[in-house]
Amino acid sequence: MKKLIMASAIALAASTAAYAQTGGSAPGGRPDANAPRNTGNINAPNQEQQRMIRSYWQSQRPAAVVLPNGMTVDRGTVLPGTVELRSFPANVGMTEYRYVVVGDNLYLVNPTDRRVVHIIR
Repeated sequence: MKKLIMASAIALAASTAAYAQTGGSAPGGRPDANAPRNTGNINAPNQEQQRMIRSYWQSQRPAAVVLPNGMTVDRGTVLPGTVELRSFPANVGMTEYRYVVVGDNLYLVNPTDRRVVHIIR
């Protein structure tokens, strides 16, 4: 009985380690809904960077864009090519991002895959 319990514990530990190494894939290769999405290795801005973005946004007041009919935006949304992405000026220091303003929010976008990586409200 002890051998059976020990074998089960080893098997459980091995499967947990394998799961962790797959980058959050569930058994069978399905993505885990709770795993973080790949955002092109762009990190979310820290508090100081967010402050700089808000300051730029408030001083420049870039115009909001109109999205295609029925489209909503959230973190992880891929924006269509018809939505113009804007660049931050060098003094803001966020050259790895592009942005788009929709409504009362500024969305930081990974320019390589056009995926929203962070929302500034």
